[in-house]
Amino acid sequence: MSTGRFFQLLKKVPRAAYLKAQMVSHWWLFKIAKNWVILDRISLSLRPSIWRMVGCHVGKNVAIGYDVYFDVHNASLIHIEDDVWVASRCLILCHKRDLSSYHKYDRYNDLGYIKLPVTLKKGCVVGMGSIVMPGVTVGEGSVVGAGSLVVNDIPAWSIAVGNPAKVVKQLEKRKESLT
Repeated sequence: MSTGRFFQLLKKVPRAAYLKAQMVSHWWLFKIAKNWVILDRISLSLRPSIWRMVGCHVGKNVAIGYDVYFDVHNASLIHIEDDVWVASRCLILCHKRDLSSYHKYDRYNDLGYIKLPVTLKKGCVVGMGSIVMPGVTVGEGSVVGAGSLVVNDIPAWSIAVGNPAKVVKQLEKRKESLT
């Protein structure tokens, strides 16, 4: 049975049951996309398709490494443009706790969430083990070094590394040879 047909059948059941089934199916798709060993050889082309099914906006020629976690319940807030590489063991988050009204003796679990989009622009690279926080845009052609924590926007054509990630180099145009 195709995925589309499956979701059409689900729409005939009560709304609460439909939402629960949709959540469970998204979770399973996420688990498959994340690290299903059988898919290791073909997963670079298959993972972006599964991310699309879950709700992420994924462009063409996107490569997603092994063991990449993303915010499944807020997948529609993830925008990945063409030719992006997300290396293994990265984490892409679209939500965080709203600490603006958090005070001494308050319960952390009672705090609400702030949900913000994450955008990975055309041709950027997110290095292995990096964490991209909510509300961040990684600019076109930029490289985020391995193990970086991206809390602010990274400008186009730059290299950023560290915790928090800071721009260490602006990339220049290739000089044409005079021969």
